[in-house]
Amino acid sequence: TRIGGAAGWLARDNAQRNPQRTASTAAALMIGLALVTLVSVLAAGIVTSFKGSVNDLWRKADYAITAQNNFSPIPVAAAEAIAKTPGVTAVGNVRAGQTRAFGKTITTTAVNPATSTMFSIDWVQGSASVPATLGKNGAFVEDGFAEDHRLQLGSPVQLTFPSGVRQTFVVKGIFDPPAGGSPFGRLAISAETFDTIVDRSRNLFSFVLMKGGQTDANAAALERTLKAYPNAKAQTREKFIDNQISGLSAVLNILYVLLALSVVVSLFGIVNTLVLTVFERTREIGMLRAIGMTRRQVRRMIRHESVITALIGAAIGIVLGVVLAALLIARVDFIQFALPVVQLIVFAIGAIVVGIIAAIFPARRASRLNPLEALQYE
Repeated sequence: TRIGGAAGWLARDNAQRNPQRTASTAAALMIGLALVTLVSVLAAGIVTSFKGSVNDLWRKADYAITAQNNFSPIPVAAAEAIAKTPGVTAVGNVRAGQTRAFGKTITTTAVNPATSTMFSIDWVQGSASVPATLGKNGAFVEDGFAEDHRLQLGSPVQLTFPSGVRQTFVVKGIFDPPAGGSPFGRLAISAETFDTIVDRSRNLFSFVLMKGGQTDANAAALERTLKAYPNAKAQTREKFIDNQISGLSAVLNILYVLLALSVVVSLFGIVNTLVLTVFERTREIGMLRAIGMTRRQVRRMIRHESVITALIGAAIGIVLGVVLAALLIARVDFIQFALPVVQLIVFAIGAIVVGIIAAIFPARRASRLNPLEALQYE
């Protein structure tokens, strides 16, 4: 009413005239925006958790070596070549594979001693020197895995490898992974032992420490070395984070397109409701025109009514989506709650745009009514 004047005042009263119709019209938009908001909050939580875990774990490494697609394993020879590159002082490797322990298949990783200087691990039991002192039969495990199987320092764990080889390892450390996950599996052993059991082992990640840190010269040196390995690439921490979450962004874009269809459906619902109200209020609009209401004011009245309906759906939908996301995240340990404020503002503005677009045809029709004919309308 403050923005629209008399037209806004009439639009407000028209929206309140039939609460059931207004609510049912806003419900479609509410459901669509609730789903979009739910996905956005979950995505923000996943991204925030992942960034937080990388920043917490990544202590000294200057570069990460990954596959071109960011997820596939890379040859061990690539890390060995990187280690010989001028300026490289240390290379920490993380290999990965599947093993069986306690009757279940688990992800097992293998690390070399240099990883002890690359990562800042939160140790429940053990110390930062554990990855460098695993030896032939040492292992460190996640605290959740240790709790599930009542493991402590010195507890034995028998692993069965894909080749059928069985070997018992002794727990030398228990760590608490960040909420966003870690590069280590449920159990980690030494890379030296892993290579003696697993044929053609490959690195999942390699982390590189160089003299001078991140410089153009160091980056160029790594690129020259990796030319012999087309599937491998070097990246900084920021680039590593962006590339790791790029797959999530692609999936989210598909979901946003699909969920946008529900918003389009709600747009047609608002159009139908406004057209119906214009028909029902033909004589009323004619009377308003007869006493001096301009065509522009009629269009504004219909447009404001549409925006009111859209904002009702948006307000409830966004709040509902945030609440549902919060309830879901509360049940998931590896996701932190994060509110994508900018996206929520965009959704609210989008709802206003939807209301304006939906009002175009009904507003034009209402403004073009002939006052005398409208007063005689039955």
